[in-house]
Amino acid sequence: MSWIKKLLRPLGIVAPYILRNSQTVAYPTERLMFKERFRGRHQFFFERCISCGICSRVCPCASIEMVEAEGHEKTYPSIDYNTCSFCGYCVEFCPKQALEFTDVVELAVDDRSTLKYSPERLSEVPDIKDLVPRMKRRTEAYLTDKEMKYRKVKDV
Repeated sequence: MSWIKKLLRPLGIVAPYILRNSQTVAYPTERLMFKERFRGRHQFFFERCISCGICSRVCPCASIEMVEAEGHEKTYPSIDYNTCSFCGYCVEFCPKQALEFTDVVELAVDDRSTLKYSPERLSEVPDIKDLVPRMKRRTEAYLTDKEMKYRKVKDV
């Protein structure tokens, strides 16, 4: 009789989870909508930057370097995402809010040298539809009293 209990006990534990909604998002076709304070890839604004260099000085990973940009006289931040920890100090300490976070998380590349973003590249944020061409809908995560669930927000 004990071998039957040993056989049925794992099924009793797993059964409630089988009947619940999915706990994941089907990423290529669905993409989460992130909250306002989410830390994705940076966006840089040339017109706001005063080239003070505070962002590069407060970066604990030394991921930000001040470089000259084409067509501009001052030096501007260049971010190396190989070492960036997305701590947010650069965004928080910028006196003119020249750096902001976006919801872009698609940073996968074949060549690690392309993860060094120049000021010009940081100023251009690609459209999500270009980054994830198979995306059909956006979903939003929300909490119930027992679990996290997902709901469709809009079709793309």
